[in-house]
Amino acid sequence: MESSGMERIYRLADFIMKLAYLNLLAIFYTVIGLFIFGFFPALTALFYIVRKWLTGYSDIPITKNFWFAYKKEFVRSNVIGAILFLSGLLLFINLSIAEVVNEPIIRFSYYILLLVTILFACMCLYVFPVYVHFNGSMVQMFKNAFLFLFVQPIHTVCMVAGGLLFYILCLGLFQG
Repeated sequence: MESSGMERIYRLADFIMKLAYLNLLAIFYTVIGLFIFGFFPALTALFYIVRKWLTGYSDIPITKNFWFAYKKEFVRSNVIGAILFLSGLLLFINLSIAEVVNEPIIRFSYYILLLVTILFACMCLYVFPVYVHFNGSMVQMFKNAFLFLFVQPIHTVCMVAGGLLFYILCLGLFQG
């Protein structure tokens, strides 16, 4: 049976409300975790809930499952986050050094480092969704996240465009 227009509006409003609540939970648990130790477990728990929704469990208790995933994945998600943060920091430092040195070989390495940094940043978009969805070692997780860049290039471009749009909107809000 075809659903009515009002039923579609209700489903959309219900989804938006659940998504807003989920984002508030992620912000709250990030703050509770003192930002540094709370961000990555909250992000993991957020993807855990969204994965449940996408696999057909749309009526699960959100807070209870969020807390379960947050506690269960606290240490491992912080280890993954630390690896990503330190790798990104190392790439940024190397890129900054290669940018200011006037040696020709180092100037050439700047472009290679820039490409690696862009690929790393795009891979970071897939790490936590892959972590939540697949069971495997950390090496497999990082490998699969990297491979998703090339398997789903349209999704990658859309995520990067969405991130850039969000960044531009935030710049406009806080500067204007």
